[in-house]
Amino acid sequence: MNAQILTYHRSLFQWHCRHFFNFRRKMHRTEKDYLEVCFRLPDDFKEVSEGGYEHFSYYTFSHRVKGKEVNSSRIAYGSVLHPEPAYQAAGPVLEHRGIVVSEALEQNTKFYGLGWDMEEDQFKVYFRTLDWTQLHPEFRDMGQGYDPAEHLKEALISVTFSGGTEMERKLYLYPNEDNLPSGVQGFARMITDRRGEVAQEDVGPGKVSQYTFNETGREIIEKYAEIGETLDTVAYKSENDYTLYFP
Repeated sequence: MNAQILTYHRSLFQWHCRHFFNFRRKMHRTEKDYLEVCFRLPDDFKEVSEGGYEHFSYYTFSHRVKGKEVNSSRIAYGSVLHPEPAYQAAGPVLEHRGIVVSEALEQNTKFYGLGWDMEEDQFKVYFRTLDWTQLHPEFRDMGQGYDPAEHLKEALISVTFSGGTEMERKLYLYPNEDNLPSGVQGFARMITDRRGEVAQEDVGPGKVSQYTFNETGREIIEKYAEIGETLDTVAYKSENDYTLYFP
């Protein structure tokens, strides 16, 4: 256990609870226990997968902005390098929520993390694969029409639940370096069975200025800058419709 990183994650979580959304009041005891395990697992702020991909984030806080309305009740935590203890800690959470992980999720995958959207009553389970062409057909077939030669083999899959009922499935594909959009460090095609494809772009240092955000988004970005954190990823539709992912 790295004491410095443990303190960082605890402090970052508390900071969000004070300034954006009080997760502690909404989370069940098993969920807070799960987060504490995730806070203790990492040895660094970034984790590189065994397949070599450098842009998997094992934690994120995100803000869904539509005009002046903001949903800041979105959080996800897990592990890239320690999937087994993270999955073990997730067990009581899944049991509490009445969720049974399907064979399709576990086939040729490793556990990646859990996510919450409190305001939308959505709960998400993420798994990671080293070769998305070997996924269970329920997820692999979502990638039909996407050339495997143009994408990395590593990918993510997830299922979103509401009240224990499955709502949406997702396959995250990552274009290889030759197929990245201009000006981004990383890029994810989030392919969903309900909304089609949603692009998520890793912004990178000094690239925030290439996006036009309304005042609401700018205030969020400035708030993070006060504690030395920068925007990591954005799903952008327009200056009044986007999702910001930190840190």
